[in-house]
Amino acid sequence: MSAVAWEAGKPLVIEEVEVAPPQAMEVRLKILFTSLCHTDVDFWEAKGQKPLFPRIFGHEAGGVVESVGEGVTELKPGDHVLPVFTGECKKCAHCKSEESNMCDILRINTDRGVMLNDGKSQFSINGRPIHHFVGTSTFREYTVVHVGCVAKINPRAPLDKVCVPTCGI
Repeated sequence: MSAVAWEAGKPLVIEEVEVAPPQAMEVRLKILFTSLCHTDVDFWEAKGQKPLFPRIFGHEAGGVVESVGEGVTELKPGDHVLPVFTGECKKCAHCKSEESNMCDILRINTDRGVMLNDGKSQFSINGRPIHHFVGTSTFREYTVVHVGCVAKINPRAPLDKVCVPTCGI
């Protein structure tokens, strides 16, 4: 189930959304906890940016890895994770630098709305694509993200509490 924003400022609608399996370097997550951030509200209301709808918002969350795509070696099903909207590819000049972590590939992009590998959404309703939000889209039960946008955490960390700082920290 997903909370879908069909239009700017209109109520979110709980929908049954199809989620594609993870592609190469992607991870499918089961979201156990998510929270609402003012950033989500601003983009939902389409204040000061180009609106992109329909869309699934959300970027503060905690969950577990359900499955991994080809090439993902650092995560396995069951790992506790936090999705993050400013990821790290670990290959570009910024990721290798000691002075910056603003990845050339996975830095925050509010206009993308699709996955990097194939330029398509992993979400759809009856074949109609639903746009992603900042590479995370956590207002749903399952999401697919690039592996570089996932932080593995200690399984003893309380996901209901550590999900909130994923925006500001």
